Amino acid sequence: MTFPWENKAKRCEPMPDGLKQSEQLAYQSIALLAARYRLGGLSDEQAIKERNKIDQRYLIDSANEGYIQWTVDLRRRIEVAQSEYRRKRTVEAADVLSDVIDGFVRV
Repeated sequence: MTFPWENKAKRCEPMPDGLKQSEQLAYQSIALLAARYRLGGLSDEQAIKERNKIDQRYLIDSANEGYIQWTVDLRRRIEVAQSEYRRKRTVEAADVLSDVIDGFVRV
């Protein structure tokens, strides 16, 4: 896995603005790994193993961020549909709320 900011991290440059939390962790981890490698604290083999762990952690963290965002978006759609149902109290509004809860985006 290669990141667009990876060379900056390897040179221990300041972290760019706008990175997601998972990217920030990966950036800092890669920067530290590169510094340890340059100081001779890691063999090539060990550096590769640790880099693979960083990549795996990034994939998990990134997926978790996506799930969290999906959950937030779902909750917002439910709130809109629920408010509309409370306001109208119609079968149509109830159907929309049910569809949103079931994952069919109609709001």
